[in-house]
Amino acid sequence: MMRVFLLILTLALSACGGGDGASFAPAAGNTLCGVSVGKQRITGTVTSVHDGDTITVGGESIRLASIDAPELDQAYGPSSRAHLAAMVLGQSVTVTYAQTDRYERVLGTVFKPDCSPVNLNQVAAGAAWYYEAYQCEIDIRQRQAYAAAHASARTAKKGLWANAAVAPWVHRNGVEAKVPASCPNGDAASD
Repeated sequence: MMRVFLLILTLALSACGGGDGASFAPAAGNTLCGVSVGKQRITGTVTSVHDGDTITVGGESIRLASIDAPELDQAYGPSSRAHLAAMVLGQSVTVTYAQTDRYERVLGTVFKPDCSPVNLNQVAAGAAWYYEAYQCEIDIRQRQAYAAAHASARTAKKGLWANAAVAPWVHRNGVEAKVPASCPNGDAASD
């Protein structure tokens, strides 16, 4: 019975990534851990955490998609980085992505081997904002999950919400981000 359990656990964890070295490969499908994601994957160990939304895996800079964490010179910035580091530094993750940003960082969704969604966990802990300006880049179910996590953390005054918080995009640019009223791909769930 224990062997069967271990076999099932091994198969489940391997579906989410894992492994000691980094590997770069196209994914077999558009989902990982039950979430619609980009088709490209990087699996490896997190070797550094720059701030609350940027990590390094296999020498590749990864910008966590759909979130924005306080800058290091903002209130809660160092705490956001520490929260992310406690979650992933030195650990194996799988990054799924479809694009890079203007700084040539991979824009990725990060999963731990147990399928824990790192990006979403940063928002739920009050360590980052849900970056609604880019909501059209994710599936409606993910938008709903991020919005709910954001609202819950804010209501509970978790993390950065314990005090007055200035959004990082306002801190950087002095203006609010433009949030789309609707998405070109609609609000149907994708698979």
